[in-house]
Amino acid sequence: MKCVVYLGDFDLRNENVQAHLVKNNAKIFNNLDFAVAYIGVNRDICSFLEIDKLPALELGVNMYLELPNTLNLSGLLKYGRLSEKIFTYLQALIKKYNIQYVISYQSPTYALILKKIAKWCINNNVVYIVNCADIPIFDSQPFIKRIVMSLNWRILHKINYHYANALISVSHYIENFYYKEGRRSIVIPPLFDDFIDICIEHSNEFPTFLYAGIPFITLDREVNVSGMKDRLDKVIDIFRELSSKGINYRLNIIGLTKETYSTCVPRHKTFLEKNTDIVFWGRCSHSDTLKQVKKSDFMINYRDKNKMTEAGLSTKVVESVSLGTPVVMNSIGDTFKYLDKGISGFELLGDMDEDVRVMTQLCNTDANYRLLLKKKCYSLQVFSINKYQKSMYDFLIGLKQ
Repeated sequence: MKCVVYLGDFDLRNENVQAHLVKNNAKIFNNLDFAVAYIGVNRDICSFLEIDKLPALELGVNMYLELPNTLNLSGLLKYGRLSEKIFTYLQALIKKYNIQYVISYQSPTYALILKKIAKWCINNNVVYIVNCADIPIFDSQPFIKRIVMSLNWRILHKINYHYANALISVSHYIENFYYKEGRRSIVIPPLFDDFIDICIEHSNEFPTFLYAGIPFITLDREVNVSGMKDRLDKVIDIFRELSSKGINYRLNIIGLTKETYSTCVPRHKTFLEKNTDIVFWGRCSHSDTLKQVKKSDFMINYRDKNKMTEAGLSTKVVESVSLGTPVVMNSIGDTFKYLDKGISGFELLGDMDEDVRVMTQLCNTDANYRLLLKKKCYSLQVFSINKYQKSMYDFLIGLKQ
């Protein structure tokens, strides 16, 4: 049976963002009659002994080598064990399956392993593909971790640029970043296949907005907001203006508590203490978050333009419009290539007066209009797996010709 090996820093057991992208891409490969073998990382466990005690994950015809999280200085001592585990697994797979492609989504802990994997692919006539979903910035990380992660990324980038036979990217920015003459590439956004009993039958009395995410590394002190991935502070600035005008709305915030946010962004503390229209829900499970997305009238976010935000495509945008909830956001990267303005997407411009005007118009819409908007948004299904299966098939076949 033909096989694809997907390896990287995704966590299939605890389902981080990377895991959802990888699993949805893997569904395409399964539909194309490939078995998928995974080599991933458990973010919560640093010990090989503890990993060995975990029950196996049920993945159907797919297989999983789960590694401990060792991307730290002490983890360097486990490099040899990591390498041994990975290549023992690959050698066992190649005896049972016809491995056609190895796809790297970042690296399973250390990027140095990727060079050995790329050479293994050459020796075994396997196509080595890079699947890149972001270009990270590590400025907000603690000093030692920032050094380790920055060095790891630079090594990873050099190895992938030199050895990759092909590229799967989530944005045109990444495609251009990794451009190499003669190398095939394809742009596949994060996809969505978890519709949690879709039934759009009602809207809210007041326009209900949702922010879901972790905008910054939470600290017990004020943070530098210019380093935030998501500028939740700018979103709250807009709602503060709406409140001053007496406009009715509700904003739900998932990902952190009011206390944590007020500590990290103290300039909003007094406003949030008096405001009853903005509710912080703290951390929620992915399934509970999706349920809140489905019930909301709009998802809202704002991101500054930098290489990290231009390169990525927010999974919350993908999930939101797939569940029938339009997105209110500034145009960043490829985002509005997938959104229909006035239906699935409403653009913020970064100008307070203009953005308050856009938000005022949305807050003045009636429930019937918002319900119709959600139904139209859901019907688009722009991130459906089925829409990208043919292009992925053509891409893979082209690599073997």
